[in-house]
Parts: sequence; C-alpha cells; structure tokens
Amino acid sequence: MTKHRDNQADKNATDDDATVWKRLTEGVKPYRPDPPAPTRPKSSPPAPRRRTRPVPVARSIPATPPIKKPDPVDLRAGEHAGIDKSTRRRLAQGQMAIESRLDLHGLTAAQAERRLSGFIDSAVRQGSRCVLVITGKGVEGNGVLRRLVPQWLKSPPLAPFVLAISAARPGDGGDGALYVLLRRRRQAP
Repeated sequence: MTKHRDNQADKNATDDDATVWKRLTEGVKPYRPDPPAPTRPKSSPPAPRRRTRPVPVARSIPATPPIKKPDPVDLRAGEHAGIDKSTRRRLAQGQMAIESRLDLHGLTAAQAERRLSGFIDSAVRQGSRCVLVITGKGVEGNGVLRRLVPQWLKSPPLAPFVLAISAARPGDGGDGALYVLLRRRRQAP
C-alpha cells in the first residue's frame, strides 16, 4: 500500500510542478537569437572565357633578350681582339690586378652612362690597365645596366679606350660585374 501512496504523491507533485512552471513562464517571451549574418552567395562557376588579345603589361619597359656574357674578344672583330692569348686568359680568370672599381648599383641608365664615361676617362688618364665595373645582376638576372654597360664600352666615345671586357669571377661580382682591360696610353715622344 505504501507503494500506491508514493505513486499518487509523485503524480500530485508533477501536476503541481507543471502548474507552477506555467505561472512562472506566462509573461516570458521565447528567446530568438539574432538572425545569422548574411553569408556570401556560393560562387557560380566562372563563365567561359572569350578569346581576347593579351593586354600588354607595360609599354615603357621593353622586353630584354637573354643576357649573353661578354667574351674578352667581344669588342673587336677577329679572334684575338688586339691582345695575346695569355692576357685574354688572365683577364677572363681574374688574374690581372684590378686598379680601380666602379659600382653602378641603384643608378638610372642615364646616370650610369655618365659615371661610366667619367670613370673610364679618369682611369685612362691615370694609366690604369684593368678596372672592374659592377653592374649588378638586376631582377632575375635581367638587369638593364648589365645589358647596357657592355654596349656602352663597345661604342664611341669609350670603345677607343677599351681593349677587352670579360665577365668577372664570382669573388669579384660574378655575372654582375665586368673586367675591363684598357688600352695603354701612348707616351708622346
């Protein structure tokens, strides 16, 4: 019998709890969280591309051909370019004493050409025989000065003073520098 009473008491307690709960929650509004932030719409697959002509990146910078290392015989026609085989080899191997250096890093082409011209003129007047001109390699090895300096050395007004040029050894700047062998000044009698 006691069991029956316990069940009856539980039922009454449950009814009382429900009534109490109902009274407590009468004026309460249900919680509705803020709507979620709008999501980006799913991107649709890209539309098929129409064939168009490529747009040039920049017209002010011409495409440069691959840089060719200048050889010591690069300045004049003929295999020896006015110097003997031993001298040409010593120049290419960096075995000649470097008497003066010029670093053109960070200069514009116009500034570099003026400095190079003044440097060669000064070196010739001082009687220098071998000088080092540092051009730098440029971005991805396609530096403007690296391409132009050998051309300037081969052209007037510098060509008459220059006997040979050669890419420098790694210890002297490697592909970003040139050995320049200058002609000896003839002494007036």
